[in-house]
Amino acid sequence: MKRRWTEEEAWAWYTARPWISGFNFIPSGSMTGNLWLFQEYGHKEAFRDAAREIALAAELGFNSIRMVLPFEVYRQEKEAFFIHMDEFLELLGEYDITLMPVLFGDCCVPREKYRTPCLGPQPEPVPGYFGGSPVTPFDDSTQSGESIGYSITDDPENRPVIEEYIKELASRYGQDPRILMWNVWNEAGNSGRLSQSLPMMEAVFTWLREADVMQPLTADVWGAGADNPYGWLKKPGIYAEIEEHSIALSDIITFHYYGDYTHSRQYVDFLRRFNRPLINTEWLHRPFRSLIQTHLPMWKKEGVGSYFFGFVNGKSQFNNVWEFIKNLPDIDTSLWMHDIFHEDFRPYDREEIEVIRECNRDKTLPENIGRVKRN
Repeated sequence: MKRRWTEEEAWAWYTARPWISGFNFIPSGSMTGNLWLFQEYGHKEAFRDAAREIALAAELGFNSIRMVLPFEVYRQEKEAFFIHMDEFLELLGEYDITLMPVLFGDCCVPREKYRTPCLGPQPEPVPGYFGGSPVTPFDDSTQSGESIGYSITDDPENRPVIEEYIKELASRYGQDPRILMWNVWNEAGNSGRLSQSLPMMEAVFTWLREADVMQPLTADVWGAGADNPYGWLKKPGIYAEIEEHSIALSDIITFHYYGDYTHSRQYVDFLRRFNRPLINTEWLHRPFRSLIQTHLPMWKKEGVGSYFFGFVNGKSQFNNVWEFIKNLPDIDTSLWMHDIFHEDFRPYDREEIEVIRECNRDKTLPENIGRVKRN
């Protein structure tokens, strides 16, 4: 389909499948995202760990995962990248779990802090930091817009290999039912990048549509352009032109929201005006009162797809809060921010696991989903 889906086509796709319930996946043995899982070095160990964690996910009734694909592995070890992609999709298929690949995004560190990811042995985490490193997109300067994040997609000389990457992914997996949808861009406008990514984001949408992939395309909205780093929590909405473009390009509306129950419902109500299926592709933030117990049943009741952030705690240290909120008043930073299991698969909170099992037991969508439109 070489154009944006109509509302009717989007709803037909969404209502033809069960309620989408999943999480953002990085194996617990990695602090460098999924580079560890896709590169050649250490792959056997990485895949073993990932397979154990995917089996646990299946046992809890999840039917999808969202995962950032490591472009740098494609660039440096293309053959290994596709061998391991095929292997991972086969693993997911054994459990009837689909994949939402994330292609690029705007959670970036400034150019002076950027280091090209290195293949081979991976660094060990520095204790106390989200992501395992003090070099992070989530510090005060980047979140306030004082520093602008850098992306390799900014450099014109990288465009040919990026185009090749997207077209090869589309050729290999554009008709693969194990790919649920393509998450073209993660949080466009983050890290002070309110306009930088738009040309490349539009190009990636175009390349995928020209390849006539069968899956829907999306770019997440999350609150870019709010008047302060916490503004999107207090008044959910669209503040930046790049988010208007994200919605206009997307077949399905995906969004991120880490706020409390009341404001989460407000955001859902706001996004209903676009008359398309909604999927929250990032949530769960215990210090901000985004909780499994309150939010997962709400997403299900509203017919909103769900991917909370994290799964098994490990080297990425997603239990630690972002740097820019460590000194906020009235925030209990002793709570885990993300993840629901310790490394040995002990639950962080047994009640959370009970709620997950209950919500995942029956994934029937609400009867009126797709017929109620709010203007």
